[in-house]
Amino acid sequence: MADTKNDLAVIPKGMEEMMTLDRPAGKDEGALGNEGIGRGDIQMPRIGIAQKTSPEIDPTSANRYIEGLQFTDLFHSTTRKNLGKGPLHFIILRRDDPRWVQFKPLTEGGGIIDKDVRRGDPRTAFGPNGEKPVATEFHDYIVLMLTGFDPAKPLESIAAFSLKSSGIAAAKELNFLITLRGPKLICKGIYSVTTGSKTDKKTSGVYAIYKFANAGWLKPDSPIEKLAIEMFEAWKDRAVEIDHDDAPDPDDFNPAEFEAGQGARHDPGM
Repeated sequence: MADTKNDLAVIPKGMEEMMTLDRPAGKDEGALGNEGIGRGDIQMPRIGIAQKTSPEIDPTSANRYIEGLQFTDLFHSTTRKNLGKGPLHFIILRRDDPRWVQFKPLTEGGGIIDKDVRRGDPRTAFGPNGEKPVATEFHDYIVLMLTGFDPAKPLESIAAFSLKSSGIAAAKELNFLITLRGPKLICKGIYSVTTGSKTDKKTSGVYAIYKFANAGWLKPDSPIEKLAIEMFEAWKDRAVEIDHDDAPDPDDFNPAEFEAGQGARHDPGM
């Protein structure tokens, strides 16, 4: 992500009493002047995972290739930074309800046919013989990355996990970890993510998976907890468009994997 604060790196001489590089605490009431910014106007970067056929590991994919990225590595979709296999630590600012997107088959060039398939649409259902749904299901989480966090540039640490296909099982596991914490604001819990691989029993194909774990709590009344609560309030109702591929995962899952879930469960107090 480009640094949008370069012009504010130094307060101009004579303006010290007028300017600060610190973001004001709290929130303002009434019309804020940003009400016209809609879903399509905010592009949310995501923390992706490299599959065997991901363009990010293909040197011939000039616009997508990330040098040094390997199968099962995590990456930032906007900065194109290789984040390795973790662990990365983060807090969740928002968890969205599942959504579905209908893609054009890769054999037909890929691309999106319908990015707003509604719950209950026949395209979201498995076929009578276990055929995967026509529309791809997504579970989205807007997060604040604590690994590499810069207090002076907190917005640069906001990203999304947009889990689909083989990642659905990981989404269910993350949802389970969230519920283990009980009646606490979702933004107060710290989670970690690492990666691994799994073999599809039906196709024998190997695909990369996310592995989530509970990793403790933000310190009560600390500056980072106060910032997290403020961001939770700011993002909970904001419409965003999460950066995504224009094709379904080539390394897709079978119906058994969809229901299985994976990974060890961890005590939220750890």
